[in-house]
Amino acid sequence: MTTANSPAIEMRSIEKSFGTNPVLKNVDFSVTVGEVHALAGENGAGKSTLMKILQGVYQKDAGEILVSGQVTEIEDTFAARRAGIGMVFQEFSLIPSLTVAQNIFLTNRTWHI
Repeated sequence: MTTANSPAIEMRSIEKSFGTNPVLKNVDFSVTVGEVHALAGENGAGKSTLMKILQGVYQKDAGEILVSGQVTEIEDTFAARRAGIGMVFQEFSLIPSLTVAQNIFLTNRTWHI
């Protein structure tokens, strides 16, 4: 069970390469319940790659992901959603006629207009 002081999400020693190009090397990242984070860095630093691994878009080459203290395999976006992980990517296309909340939950099957 996650408490106010325990990490909701932990990514430990994450590694990812695309072909012979290493993008992430031994990266650690954690978010505690109630925290808000921003990942900042120059282009090509691996920010999006790290978050896409957490979201299940990419598979990690090494390391582990813990959700509420439990090692969790996130093999695709459906597994991420089942683990309570959701993300709005910067490339997200908005539908102008919908509210911000409606755009965020647009792909959530439990959401109704």
